[in-house]
Amino acid sequence: MSPELTDMVLRLNVALADHAVEPDQAVWLACDLLVAGVDTPALRELAGESPTRLATGDATALVKQVLVELGSTLMTEEEADWFIGREAARKILDGRPPSEWTDATWRINIRMSEDADDIYVAFALFDTNPEPYFRYVREYVRLADEQLTAW
Repeated sequence: MSPELTDMVLRLNVALADHAVEPDQAVWLACDLLVAGVDTPALRELAGESPTRLATGDATALVKQVLVELGSTLMTEEEADWFIGREAARKILDGRPPSEWTDATWRINIRMSEDADDIYVAFALFDTNPEPYFRYVREYVRLADEQLTAW
């Protein structure tokens, strides 16, 4: 499997653990995997579904079976949370526009708040003084790397 498809399967695993499987995306990935020569019974079934009519619950069940048949270790919700937060943190540090990461900053802020509101103040002031929030984000990436390599 190509690195690109391997990454897409990883992201599908994350979506499953985060209860965010998108049926159309799952169907198209299944088709891409079949074209690339990857073949399992559940993968064939998922690829044969309608990307516009497949119910989320049915897609979720098929995605889980596909991942099992591919030999993937299913992620936990906590692993997915760290993974998604780390992706957002990396985008922040790379200077990407807020539209690409603001929907996931809550994952960073909750983990880094430690019973204090300092991170929320730093986040509120991000537009005028990003450095205090960057410090939290850099620490989050370090912690996320630690957590994700421990699993």
